[in-house]
Amino acid sequence: MRKKSKKSGRSRFSRKNITTVYHESADKVGKHFSDNFISRIKNIHEVRLWVIEWILLVLAVFLFSIVQIIWYSDSYKTEAFINGGDFSEAVLGDVNSMNPLYAATNSEKTLGRLMFANLVSPDASGHSKAELAKSVKMDDSGQVWTVTLKDNIFWSDGEPISADDIIYTTDLIRNPAAKTTISADFSSVSTKKIDDKTVEYKLPSTYIDFMDTLEFPLVPYHILKDVSPALVYEHDFSTNPVVSGPFKLNAVQLTGSTSSNTKTIYLSRNIKYFLSDTKLDTFTLKVYKDQNAIIEALNSSDVTATAELGEEAKDKLFKNISSRESLLNGGAFAFINTKSDNLKNQNIRKAIRYGVNMDKVREGIDDSRKLDYPILSNQEELDYPAIETQTEDVVKELVSKAGYQYNDAGKIVDKDNVPVVLNAAVLKKDLLTRTAEKFTEELKRLGFEVTLNIYDETQTTADFFSAIIRPRDYDILFYELDLGVSADPFVYYSSTQATTGGWNFSNYTNGLVDDALLSAHTTTNLAIRKAKYENFLKHWLNDVPAIGLYRSSLEYYYSEGVNIYSENRHLTDAFDRFGDVRYWATRKTMANITP
Repeated sequence: MRKKSKKSGRSRFSRKNITTVYHESADKVGKHFSDNFISRIKNIHEVRLWVIEWILLVLAVFLFSIVQIIWYSDSYKTEAFINGGDFSEAVLGDVNSMNPLYAATNSEKTLGRLMFANLVSPDASGHSKAELAKSVKMDDSGQVWTVTLKDNIFWSDGEPISADDIIYTTDLIRNPAAKTTISADFSSVSTKKIDDKTVEYKLPSTYIDFMDTLEFPLVPYHILKDVSPALVYEHDFSTNPVVSGPFKLNAVQLTGSTSSNTKTIYLSRNIKYFLSDTKLDTFTLKVYKDQNAIIEALNSSDVTATAELGEEAKDKLFKNISSRESLLNGGAFAFINTKSDNLKNQNIRKAIRYGVNMDKVREGIDDSRKLDYPILSNQEELDYPAIETQTEDVVKELVSKAGYQYNDAGKIVDKDNVPVVLNAAVLKKDLLTRTAEKFTEELKRLGFEVTLNIYDETQTTADFFSAIIRPRDYDILFYELDLGVSADPFVYYSSTQATTGGWNFSNYTNGLVDDALLSAHTTTNLAIRKAKYENFLKHWLNDVPAIGLYRSSLEYYYSEGVNIYSENRHLTDAFDRFGDVRYWATRKTMANITP
């Protein structure tokens, strides 16, 4: 008998039952939707205002969010300077040479800083820092200094900058036949090539500030090695130089009439420059004949900036021209030629010091810029000797002791009753010229006859330095000096520099001063150095080789919206403004602010 088998897993509901359940569920959903939505649509008019208000509120919030994003989008952005563009600067003084070792005019010095890197340069704080050099090291004696160049530095023609360039440039500076305008004294310093990157300087005695002496540009040995030192100035290099700085020569153009032509010098970015992040594509120098032309060029936006105008120019410039003033480590002096027939007697020089009313000479000059000594307070902490004042009777007595007398007209005359005529020289430069004119008027008031020769460096064909300063063709020279990073009056007042190739413009000789300056020059003992410089200052005041006039400053005018040198940068001279020229810029864009 067969058993019935069970059908395991079979649902207890048949297909018919499933269909029934599905329809019942659908009916319930439809009824629920109808009862709770469809049937209530007719009531929407009762809440339509409430619905509209909510819709409008949502839209308002949405639109407000969009407006807020647009409105505040600028707060997440800032203007930033970008690469590219041209910076143009107006300069005075003709460009006779682009060799930086012969830079005499402001135009030439500006070109020198833009096209050539120095071995050592002042940093932003005003202290000497290696530039082309990687390191400058002094041995324990302070007499041997080792200079090592940076790696991978090149001239603009692709040739490596080497120890040969250092030695060649040093030899050229110290060679009197070359007649460079670099004030560094290497006459008793020997040089030795250690390797392609290293040079050893050996000094005759200790000199702890020797690093400051290395602030000079290098010129290429591979270009000039076969040129006689006396002919370097005339070489083609002076008009088409191979360079080491941030910019190189592109073109020179003359525009305008013969009498009022403007020389424009176009520089382009030097891609071989060892600091390769220069923002500007080009830098243009425009050489003008006078300051009025520069003012017109600034106001008409023909140039971006200038360092050739004094404070008095502010009233002549449009409001969109900004200015930045920086005090410099330099000053103007009246250098008295102590070998001059009329001024070689110390008493007559002292009569000038006591007789000239310096308050009148410095009229209009801010107190912070008055200069009485050849060493600045920020260079050396010294106890400065007091400057004596004397009566008119003492001044007349000094004139008499010098072998002169006053005639009935109140003029100073010699024993033959011949008036004493002083020949004074000055470069045409706003403040310097005005101060020289006031000083000259004071000399005339004292009884001297004075001829003030004003040399316009923008027009004269003769080099003022070679034609006037080197031969000491003056009784009094009004001149503005760069006093350097550290105090070093040795180069200006040591008798070893009282030569046609030296920088002792007063022809000043005093054995005690020589000893004091040499001791201060060579000692590593700061107390001795301080005492020696204070001793020098006492002799300087008593012997009167020079009289301080005012401290130098830079008034830099520039168009709004450009980036120039940092206002926190300490400048030793006006051309140190180019120390950070690779960050200068004229182009801007909007950039997002990063947190």
